[in-house]
Amino acid sequence: MRHFKAIAAMSLNRVIGDGNAIPWHLPEDFKWFKRMTTGNIALMGRKTFESLGRPLPNRRNLVLTRHPQKLIHDHPDMFGEFHEWRGGRDVGEELKRRYQLFIPRLKARGREDLLLFKSLDLVDPEEFDCDIFVCGGAQIYGQLLPRCSDLYLTVVKREVDGDATFPVFEDQFELVETVREEDEFAIRHYRNPDPVSG
Repeated sequence: MRHFKAIAAMSLNRVIGDGNAIPWHLPEDFKWFKRMTTGNIALMGRKTFESLGRPLPNRRNLVLTRHPQKLIHDHPDMFGEFHEWRGGRDVGEELKRRYQLFIPRLKARGREDLLLFKSLDLVDPEEFDCDIFVCGGAQIYGQLLPRCSDLYLTVVKREVDGDATFPVFEDQFELVETVREEDEFAIRHYRNPDPVSG
């Protein structure tokens, strides 16, 4: 059975963001995030997606928003043509999925996919052939951590001010290994022995 995985970075006082921005600059952690998520799916909430300013390249971007039409309307430069799936006999088998919108975005160098979901209930990891990494923000982590089999957490070794914090996970996850230990940060891999299904 396929489950979600989570990837995040938090400070010693559990801060993950401040004003929709990351309150530190750690290039090595960005490289780690890119290496882990490239070729997979990056699942995020609307605010996280908008804070990026563009879809993450070489990944399928899956965005959770209660108002997909508003997101498209507010960012016409970011979205190409899209087709709303309404079901029916005329829809090809490859498009018969439970996601709300399928949005291809065309670029000169190729195609980049964006999937918009109105509800977490519509997201099923079994429908995808690669890993789905939960990338934030705080509300999305809070909802999906119980359904994650793994958590890759960068701990930034300082306290910072911020308005978004990482939820308590220690009662659900066990430390498997410390992937990397540096003066400024540590990357830790946790595993959930009993992730919630569905």
